[in-house]
Amino acid sequence: MRIALALVLFAGCIQPQPDPGPGPDTSGWGTGPGGTGGNSSFGCHADNECGGGYVCARDGECLTTSQVRTIHVTWTINHVAASTTTCSTLPHLDITFMNNPEDANDQFGFSPVPCAEGKFTIDKLPTRYQAVHLAKTGDEIGAATAAFASDGTVTLDLRY
Repeated sequence: MRIALALVLFAGCIQPQPDPGPGPDTSGWGTGPGGTGGNSSFGCHADNECGGGYVCARDGECLTTSQVRTIHVTWTINHVAASTTTCSTLPHLDITFMNNPEDANDQFGFSPVPCAEGKFTIDKLPTRYQAVHLAKTGDEIGAATAAFASDGTVTLDLRY
């Protein structure tokens, strides 16, 4: 009964958008590593779609400002700053935000993320996402996962 009520309440926050038609999904919406499970028609896309007192979180949910935060993920490659040289064998990464690393049902991510940038910032990330996973697209060996510090930052070292 509680699960059904929670689903009904959660569904009330999600406002479906019209289907934009066929085309590649480059929005990052959805669940699973790199956000591979969704499409851009899911949820809200702008704060004005959520109603008074709510903002559109980057995963498409309408949440209060106290339920979102800005995070900064930085990374190195074998303890060396990310650059075109250190990222030459992994130009694109998948970044996945997780409520709990063991809960594959509550994930949200983006792909591709340019490795050489060495940093990924996202505003309005739901506060329930407590950890991040970063991996070379299609290759989990060498990936890194860590929890956010209280200030919303984390540094990962990829072992590729």
